[in-house]
Amino acid sequence: MKEAWNQWRGRILEELALEGIVARLRAWQAPSDVLTWTRFLGSLALVLVLLLFASGVFMAFYYTPTPGAGYDSVQYAQYHVIFGDVVRGTHHYAWNLLLVVLGLHLARNFLVASYKAPRQFVWVSGVVIAHVMPFLIITGDLLPWDQKAYWTTQVRTSIIASVPIVGDFLAQLLRGGPRVGVVALTRFYALHLLVLPGLLVFLLAVHFHFLWNRGLSEPMRKSRAIRQPIPMFPTLLRRFLLLFILSTVVLGLVTQQWPAPLGDPADPTDSTFIPKPEWWVLSLNQLVTMFTGPFSVIGTVLVPGGLAGLLVALPFIDRSPERSPTLRSKTLLVAAVILLVLAALSAVGYYEHFMKPVIPPRIGR
Repeated sequence: MKEAWNQWRGRILEELALEGIVARLRAWQAPSDVLTWTRFLGSLALVLVLLLFASGVFMAFYYTPTPGAGYDSVQYAQYHVIFGDVVRGTHHYAWNLLLVVLGLHLARNFLVASYKAPRQFVWVSGVVIAHVMPFLIITGDLLPWDQKAYWTTQVRTSIIASVPIVGDFLAQLLRGGPRVGVVALTRFYALHLLVLPGLLVFLLAVHFHFLWNRGLSEPMRKSRAIRQPIPMFPTLLRRFLLLFILSTVVLGLVTQQWPAPLGDPADPTDSTFIPKPEWWVLSLNQLVTMFTGPFSVIGTVLVPGGLAGLLVALPFIDRSPERSPTLRSKTLLVAAVILLVLAALSAVGYYEHFMKPVIPPRIGR
């Protein structure tokens, strides 16, 4: 018994040693087609998440989560701290790009039907991650405490309050009162920096757990040449670090040319300020304006919730073994119709909020 214990302890210590860790990393392998351009989006999404975490930590060093002081701290970090404008701009553009990348990543996996057995929960965990991102953006939007941040959050919490049964409770929980104020800012700050990032890390771990156990989806055209195993360390690690550096440089150059916006300080008494919706919520915002009164629940809950639920349930609805797009015409047609409707709603919303001429009020004679 003692000898067996000593052998087991020796193996554990060997694995915990640096040599053991390096050896285990070198033993990890992945199919060589993980390096193809068609699988590029997942790695880019992870890079952007890491950039958001790193830039968020930097800005948290200077941020004060109180009205007035919050705006001043953001302004100071952006205009007076060395590279502060680059860091905040990188944070701003990274989340915009992340939404696009996640959308394309889901679209690619939908197109090749990589959600089918045995990879159902790889898809489900990825969809849940995509649904967490908007909440991170919404809670982060209030932190600069400028006019747009304040009034956009006021509109969003009002929409939440219109949801039947639980709407008022959720709005009160977020705002801590009848209007957005210091309590709301503190709660959004805690959600944005602690609760939601912790949830995101957990979901990413779950996603990679399923991905590791279920593996990458088979290529549409099977070929042994592109499925040869390659070491994750250092081959994949080098590629990932290169992608991280290139993404950082590109976003840094973009933010030098177009700095992250920061408007005037929030003025809760200025009810004339009308915030314009972000590009990624134009279709949902249009749905809210289309259904009013007793039908508002259609635009606020039923349609968004139905689409989200449909994405999560997709692997369990489409259970046929076929993966070729040509053999899944009905599924692709339904998806195309949904995308066209959302695109049309976004186009109408963009016209109304950004292109429609403003007619000045007529002056009485």
